[in-house]
Amino acid sequence: MAKILVVDDSSTVRKLIINILKSADYETVEAVDGVDALEKLAQEDIDLIIADLNMPRMNGLELIRTIRKDPVYSDIPIVMLTTEGSEEDKKRGFEAGANVYLVKPAPPSLILYKIGSLLNAEK
Repeated sequence: MAKILVVDDSSTVRKLIINILKSADYETVEAVDGVDALEKLAQEDIDLIIADLNMPRMNGLELIRTIRKDPVYSDIPIVMLTTEGSEEDKKRGFEAGANVYLVKPAPPSLILYKIGSLLNAEK
């Protein structure tokens, strides 16, 4: 089963997303911000990343740009899941390299559908 890295500075949001993912039998790894995410990415075999936009130390856009520049990780699908829903924010997310941009609170069924689509496209 796929292993998903959940990156959000809110422990409540991380737990909520992880519960959604575990209900669909995904393995999960947690990170509290972009710096932590890069450390976990180096330690784990990650199939997909869900990242928030607003985080301390390294925000979601910086994280995505860093991942996309690294040939080892550049093909990992990334879902941006954030409260920021303006067209400008979405544009910046896609320009940084996000595959999917979802606005919180996104329905669990939509989150799982988008993840399934991205993982199936990788095969």
